Amino acid sequence: MNRRPVMALMMVVAAYPLTAQSNAERMANDRYSRSHDYDLLHQRIIVSEFSWDSLSFQGRVVTTLRALRPGLDSVVLDAGKLLDIKRVMDIKRVMLSRDATLRSSRHGDTLVVHLPKPVAFGDTVGFSIEYHGVVENGQGLTFIEADSGRSFRPRQLWSQGEDHNNHFWFPTYDFPNDKMSWELEATV
Repeated sequence: MNRRPVMALMMVVAAYPLTAQSNAERMANDRYSRSHDYDLLHQRIIVSEFSWDSLSFQGRVVTTLRALRPGLDSVVLDAGKLLDIKRVMDIKRVMLSRDATLRSSRHGDTLVVHLPKPVAFGDTVGFSIEYHGVVENGQGLTFIEADSGRSFRPRQLWSQGEDHNNHFWFPTYDFPNDKMSWELEATV
């Protein structure tokens, strides 16, 4: 029996799924990926006033994103239910010394930021969210007390948000199908 035609057919069949879709097509057709109508570009996270007693802190996050559909009038973010949203402000209006407060609403672990007017496809939007954060230790942020018996273990605070725990300590799109740059300013 000649095995060459069988081997050639097996190689073609095995390679077919790899060439059938581009990476972009695979992502677009992935039924497990969450859908959203903006591209998160950058977030600047500012946190301070950490309390080990109450597992709390003060926070502000400045978000820049690009609209992925025409008429984008609101932005849905993930925001842990223990984050107390104090104020949401439009960055452009702040720079123009105008009333910059944006309307927002909460629905469980979701924050909806209502834009001052609908924006066009490709437009860039920026807003700032001020909040008071409280976490369940280990959910987004972990507060660790110093260990007096181990000099190498001082009081520390760390995050390992990975793909779905960051929204417990700052409002964001918390799913791995949108990559962004970010910076963190922590006053400790």
